[in-house]
Amino acid sequence: MENSNLNYHKFIFFLFIISTVFSVQKINLPPINYTDWVILKSDDTWVGWTELDGFPICKAKKVIPYNIKTVAHAIEDKQNYPLIFDRITQVNLYEEDIIHIYLDMPFPISSRDYIVQYFYSEINGIISYKFFSVEHPNSVDYPNAIRLPNAGGEWILKPLNDKTTEVAYVWNGELLGDFPDWALTRAWVTQGSEVLDWLNEFLERKNK
Repeated sequence: MENSNLNYHKFIFFLFIISTVFSVQKINLPPINYTDWVILKSDDTWVGWTELDGFPICKAKKVIPYNIKTVAHAIEDKQNYPLIFDRITQVNLYEEDIIHIYLDMPFPISSRDYIVQYFYSEINGIISYKFFSVEHPNSVDYPNAIRLPNAGGEWILKPLNDKTTEVAYVWNGELLGDFPDWALTRAWVTQGSEVLDWLNEFLERKNK
């Protein structure tokens, strides 16, 4: 009877862990061929946004002079995101595909953090890494950061030839906290441009 009770409690704990880790809070993301964007920037880095289900969904894209395998390796190297993206100062890799990201925002904006699970797919040579907000039982609490519970987005890698890749970064532009609405579009342009520039600069350093 004692072993039976112990096994029962282990089973209940297992179910709790599974339901907590995999409670993916999915936001809707536009399909790859979506075109109804409000364009905010259109030069070497393109940035636009749209609204889906009440959320501001942003997209930035840029042609990077590296093959798709090289770019994909950097996106998959989640533990080293602080070496790639300057505003990411801390990461906790809870599972192979679940990462907790801490963003150091410029003063006087409060820092942000979010936990997301990644989902890989490849169709017709185009690689996609979708990510959606999840909860995790071992998550770290950052008391000085605002948690983004609706975080989500996608990396889309499209090979143009064997040396260049069009990289698109899609994300939920909701920032919550005390961030003023009037400054959102400027923040989205900055974020989209920085993320792709930092990725490109990291690949340049790594491939010298």
